[in-house]
Amino acid sequence: MITATMVIEMTYTELLYLQDSYIKEFNSKVVRSGPRYVILDRTAFYPEGGGQPTDTGKLSHKSEELRVIKVMQRGEQVYHYLDGDIPEGTKVHGEIDWEKRYAYMRLHSGEHLLTGLFEEEGSGPKVFSSFSQLDFKPSSIDENTISLVKERFDKLIDEDIPVETYYQDRDELDVSDDERKKEFLEKIPNNVEEIRMVRIGPHALTFCMGTHVKSTWEIGKLEELSVEPKKKGRKIVYFKLKGLNAP
Repeated sequence: MITATMVIEMTYTELLYLQDSYIKEFNSKVVRSGPRYVILDRTAFYPEGGGQPTDTGKLSHKSEELRVIKVMQRGEQVYHYLDGDIPEGTKVHGEIDWEKRYAYMRLHSGEHLLTGLFEEEGSGPKVFSSFSQLDFKPSSIDENTISLVKERFDKLIDEDIPVETYYQDRDELDVSDDERKKEFLEKIPNNVEEIRMVRIGPHALTFCMGTHVKSTWEIGKLEELSVEPKKKGRKIVYFKLKGLNAP
C-alpha cells in the first residue's frame, strides 16, 4: 500500500538549469504546496548552494503573479518560497530574474577559471571560494603571481574558449589530492553514479552543479585582482569583473 508520506518522498523535480543555463521561462505544474511554498515537477530556478545564490523571479497562473523569493533543494525536491500560495495541481509559468542570473553565471565561470589559473601557478589548495574571493592555504601567492594570473585571465577572455559541461562516472574521479573536492564529493548521495563536470579548455576542470556561461568571452575581463596575506600561510585573493559587482 502506498501512503501519502511515500508519495511525498518520491516527489522529485526535473532540473532544467542543468540542461540549459540560458532558460529564462518555462511551464510547470505544482506537485506539492504548502504555506508560501511550492514544489514543481520541473524548474529552471537554481536553488541556493555550492557557493551560488538562489535565483529569484515569479510564478504566474491565470491572472495571478507571485514572487519567487528563495529556492532551496532538499534531496530530490526543490522548494520555491513565494509571497503567496498556489494550490497543488496548478499549472504555472515561471520567469527567472535574468539579469541577476546571468551575472551569477559570469561570476561562477570566472571563479572556476581563476581557480584553475592560480592552481597552475602553484597556489596551493583552495579552502574557500565565493563570487568575490578565493582562499588558499597554505599558499605562496604573491604580487607577481597576481600579475601573471590577471594577464593570462584577460588573454583567455579574448580567446573565447568554450565552457563545457559533461557527465563522468563517479568511479573514474580521483580527488584524493584535494581535500575540499573530496569533501564535496562525499556530500553527493552514493546513488548518484554520474557527476556533472565543468571544463574550461585545459585551464579548469571540476565537478559542479551550478550555472555557467558558454564561453570565456561572456565572463568579461578583470577590473580588480589582489591578494591579502593572512596567518598560517593563508592567502585571500579578491577579484571583480569589469562592470559587475558580486551579489
